[in-house]
Formats: sequence, structure tokens, C-alpha cells
Amino acid sequence: MYTKIWNDLSDVVLEPDSLYLYAQDPEDRSRYCSSKLSLKNVNTVFEEISINDDDQMVISSNHNVVPLTSTDAIKRFFSSYKFRVLYLEVTGMCCRLVAPLMKYAIENGIEIRVVYSEPKEYLLCEFQKEGLNKDLSESIAGVNPLPGFIRLVPFKEEPLLVTLLGFEGGRFSYLVTNKQPSYDKILPVVGVPGYRMHYPFESFWGNRNALKTTKAYERIIYAEANSIVDSYLILGKISYDKRKPNMIVAPIGTKPHAIGAILYAIKNPDKVELLYDNPKRSLHRTEGVGRILVCDVTKLYREN
Repeated sequence: MYTKIWNDLSDVVLEPDSLYLYAQDPEDRSRYCSSKLSLKNVNTVFEEISINDDDQMVISSNHNVVPLTSTDAIKRFFSSYKFRVLYLEVTGMCCRLVAPLMKYAIENGIEIRVVYSEPKEYLLCEFQKEGLNKDLSESIAGVNPLPGFIRLVPFKEEPLLVTLLGFEGGRFSYLVTNKQPSYDKILPVVGVPGYRMHYPFESFWGNRNALKTTKAYERIIYAEANSIVDSYLILGKISYDKRKPNMIVAPIGTKPHAIGAILYAIKNPDKVELLYDNPKRSLHRTEGVGRILVCDVTKLYREN
């Protein structure tokens, strides 16, 4: 209902007068869609963006900077274009860049489609070296709120800590140490079946120490690893099943899971806080380009 697959990019026709935002990271797949789509979609504006250390979005074409903590600045950025549909390709974007753009677009009625290129393969040999500095992230910058998602008033009661797990066990351990939740409040979500059938077992293996220490393995919930929709709906189900508790959601797994978590936090600002560890990515984490998914997050948000 909400997601489709682009099998052949040469046949993809974007809506006229659309705006396509993308970012590049060391992975080749972050460049793939924009380079292919821009060849035939001449009525679409393709804009490469990035983020600097001051939480400012940098526009590659004119080097303008947009403070992501300023709603007015984001409004001025979008107002400088004439478009009907916003395509946000998140393949190469970090969550600090994605989250405030999604938040503004959703809250201001902008039609938004999220594009994501799956990797063909993960380099599992790198994940299997457990440890904070031997995972796919070179280091972690520290737990800081995402721009536009700062919560000034703490929850009155201890919330659930919902962790969307990936392969990087060091990140999960770091968040548990930093936040120090009650162990019975930790609710891990593992992606299945994964881009490959055996990937869920890699998630268990990478996170085995924290799962064992906290006994959180007793409360594991599963969600489709490559589905923005399932991630979003699973968080809603958790809220319903637990009688709508306050939740801290840590999107430290797949990018689709992170997008679903961001969308859910936009939908439930009074009940959900996003917890993010801001990893600095290593080079060459994946190889190749897998399926290309396009999710109508505006429709998902409105109907659920």
C-alpha cells in the first residue's frame, strides 16, 4: 500500500516539478539513483546536500547553509523551489540530516517520498569484530537529540527503551551504559528476514553481550528489516500492547527502521523521544546496489 520497488531506473518517471534531495557517503550506492534518474527526469530539480559539524545543511550547488535547528531557515530553503512532490533519498543521509527535513515536510503538508537503495551485500567480516571501535562505525560522537526533536521536559515515569538493533553491538552497549535504563524496560527490535536470510543471526551475535547482560533477549520483537512501514507500525503496536507508555526509541539498526522511527516520533511528539548516538561511519561497509524502495511516507502518516 505504501512502498513500491524501482526495478529499472531508466523507466522511472518522477512527477513533474518535483524536488529530489540526496546526499553522498563513501558507499557507491548513495550515488546510484540520483545519477541514473537525473538523465531523463529533466523537469525534476536534483539537489545534493550534506551536513556539517554545526548541524547546518550545506547545499552543494551554491554552498548555502541552512541551520537544521531553525524551522524558519528550513522553510526558506523549501520556499526557494517550486515543487509539488519532495523525494528524499536517504541512502547516504545521516539521521541528523533526514529527521528535521522529514519533520518540516510532514508537519507542513508537503508530499514526501522516501527513496532507499538497499545494499547488495554487507561486509560481515567487519561486523563480527565486536567492539565499539571495530564495528562499522569508527566512533560514536555521543548521545545528542536530533535537530528539531529536543525534549525539554523529562518523562515523569521511566519510559520504555525501544532499541531497533543492527549488527553493531557496541552501539547498543553504549546506549545502555549511557542511559542506564531498568533492564525490564528494554525492548529490542530485530530486523527479519534481513537482506539475507542469515542476517538476523548476525544481529543476535553482534549484540549478544548487551542482550545477555540485560536479559533483553527475553523481550525481542521482530520487524521487516527493509521496511519503513513495518518499523512504523511495530512501534504503534508496541504502544497499543503496552497501554500507550512513554517511549525512548533508539534507531541504531537499518536505515528503513530509522526512518520509520523518525516518522513515528513526528506522529507522537508527546509520547516518544528519539535517542541517537551519532556514529561516524567507517568506509566500505557494504558492496553493490540491491533493491530500490520508494515509500509514500505522507500517505503512511495520514492513514495510520
